[in-house]
Amino acid sequence: MNRRISRAALPLLLSIAIASCSAAPPAPPAPAPAVYVPPSDVPPPDEWNLFPDPTTGQVDVYHEGEYVGAITGSEPAGQDPPIPHPVVPAN
Repeated sequence: MNRRISRAALPLLLSIAIASCSAAPPAPPAPAPAVYVPPSDVPPPDEWNLFPDPTTGQVDVYHEGEYVGAITGSEPAGQDPPIPHPVVPAN
């Protein structure tokens, strides 16, 4: 083989190898858009609010804005979960 051709081919092959390694990968396809379909019959909200007092451990329970009672920690052991009972404020 002719030495002049092999010397010229080495830089050419080297530049092709470097160019093929530095090419950017193809971009991934765009994800399909998510479609939200709201439920046809929305149930009415059942709103419960719990207000714990960290100093006493008492938890005041409100249902739809009205006071239901409190969980004080002195409920019977058989209640799981404990049922709120009316408590008179200690003001």
